[in-house]
Parts: sequence; structure tokens; C-alpha cells
Amino acid sequence: METTLTAVAEQALRGGTRAGLEALLKASMRLTGATGAALYEGRVCVMKVGNVPARRAEARDTGTTKRPSVLEVWPAPLATSQRNVVARFSAFAPALLAAHAREVAQGARQARLLEAKLRLERTVKALDRRRSRAAHDLRTPLMVMKGYVDMLLKGTGGPLSAQAQRYLERIAKVAADQKELIDRRLSPPAPGLDDLRPVLTKAFAPMRGRATSSLSLPGERTVPVRGTRADWELLARTLARGTAGAVAVDVHLGPALESSHWLLRVRTCPGAALPARAEAVLRQLAGRLGGTLAVAVEPRLELTLRVPGDEALPAPAHR
Repeated sequence: METTLTAVAEQALRGGTRAGLEALLKASMRLTGATGAALYEGRVCVMKVGNVPARRAEARDTGTTKRPSVLEVWPAPLATSQRNVVARFSAFAPALLAAHAREVAQGARQARLLEAKLRLERTVKALDRRRSRAAHDLRTPLMVMKGYVDMLLKGTGGPLSAQAQRYLERIAKVAADQKELIDRRLSPPAPGLDDLRPVLTKAFAPMRGRATSSLSLPGERTVPVRGTRADWELLARTLARGTAGAVAVDVHLGPALESSHWLLRVRTCPGAALPARAEAVLRQLAGRLGGTLAVAVEPRLELTLRVPGDEALPAPAHR
């Protein structure tokens, strides 16, 4: 009997709980010599195999009979060994029924998630179409205006006075700034970095010949930031190498006063200095990531990088 129950459980694992329930009913018929078996959960017939009296099933559906055992076979077993089989299988059936209920609930949840995913995909496609139309509608008159300004600046319409030249140059600059703003606001967002903490941990890991850095990172939440992993890894390595000569380095990462911004502060012991090339690289990376870098030398070297979070930073311009 135990071997049969083990085989039923394996069948449920391989083929699903409905296959396990069917295997349980067939095994109960084989061991008891019955011609029909049915499995009930309360008054509901979950599954039946073989010749099950319609009268019994109808009585259960209408609720006119007293709630019987979970597993029933027909004809009713007479021998003690057969009744023991039914009792043992009835004790095992609730576990399969509970697994079946979980499987059905998981399937319904999966269907809901798939429906939500499809709905979100349709929403994203509609937003992409709207953004594309908006970008076209905004760029077209801007490019026409820029074209006329360029023609006038080249002298196509005749010589220009100094005042007119200044006006046209100012218009050209404003048009270029406006185009850059449109590109930045309406271009598809670039994927950001899910969590900045591992990047900093790796960059400031203990190394021979370098002081152990003191890292203070948020432990209860991730730190998502906009920008590619390569840019952030280069920035973290530049910070670590630029402060490698210090006796002590203190790295702190936390939320800034501005909403949805992060503040990365690196402090060293008095007397440490940041190489000019490292500072230039850091400023370039900070601007690329949409942040600002502040460098203080007195009373000790302190680098403060303020960057918007993943949701706050606009998409980078595509040139």
C-alpha cells in the first residue's frame, strides 16, 4: 500500500495533481476490486473513475445526504483489508486535494499576471506612439526655424547688421538648446543600474597597499540609479584609485535632501589630495550620469556626488 501511495505521489509531481488524483482513484479500484471510485471535497465531486452511480453523485450535488468520506468506491468494500485500503487512501487524499487547490490558485494568479503583462505592454506601445508623434510635432517647426536662421546667418538674404547678427545667433542657440531638451525628454529611457551598493563594495574592497575603506551603505533598501553599469563602475574605480594614497577613507551613501536623489560622499584623512586627471574624469562622469560633483580640500579632501535616482533622471540625449 505504501509503495502504491509513493507511486501516486510521484505521478502527482510529474504530471500535476489531477494526474495524481486519477492515479489514486485507479489504485483504490485495483486494490479493492471496485468498478468505480469518486473523490469528493465537501459536497463537490472532484473526480470520478469507472462506474459511479449517478444517483449518489446527484445526491451529493443537491446536498440531500449526509457528508460522507472523501473517497468512496463502488461496490462498497466488504473485507477488512479492502476497508483499510479505502481508509488509508482517504487519509492521503486531503493532501492531494490541498495541492490541487494551490495549483488551481497558482494557475489563476499566473493568468492574472499574464493579463496584466499584456495590458502593460499595450499601454507602453501606446505611450511610445504618443511620444513619437509628440517628438515629430515638436521637432518639425523647430528644424524649419533653425534652417531659416542658418540661411540668414550665411548671408543668403543679404548682408546683416551687427545687431541682426546677434539676434540670429541668439535664436540659433535657443533653438539648439530646445532641440537638446526635446531629445532628452522624449527619447526612450535608457536602462539604469538596479543597485549601486555592490559596485561601491567591489571598488572599495580591501587591497594590499591600500587603507581599508569604511563603507556606510543603506542596508534595508536597494539604491537604483540611472546610468550604465560601466559608467558607475568607472566612477567607483576612479574614486577608489584617486583616494588610494589616504590613510583612511570614509564612504557614505544615502538619500539626499532632494526627493528621489542619492548622495555619495567620500572623505579622507587630512593631507590627502585628488589628482587633477582623476577629478576631470569624475566631473565628466558625474555630468554624464545627470549629477553634480563638489570637491572640498580643506580641512580634508571631501568628494560629494549628488545624483538623481532611477525615476527622477531624464533620459540621456541621443545625438
